[in-house]
Amino acid sequence: MSDEMLARRLREAAAKVKAGEQARAERAKLIDEAGRRDWTREAIAELAGITHQAVTKRLAKSRQQDPTE
Repeated sequence: MSDEMLARRLREAAAKVKAGEQARAERAKLIDEAGRRDWTREAIAELAGITHQAVTKRLAKSRQQDPTE
């Protein structure tokens, strides 16, 4: 593998990681909004493709960050 190829692959990997982080942050915002709208944790979990426990953890974290709710 050449240095140029290695550099390109590292840039591509970094872009994928960044895209994944952005997607997770967006999902967290959407989960928080659904929680504020009193959606059930089961519905949020099903739509987000995560477990009920993960939704509960995310909503609890959100409440800790913004205690005005």
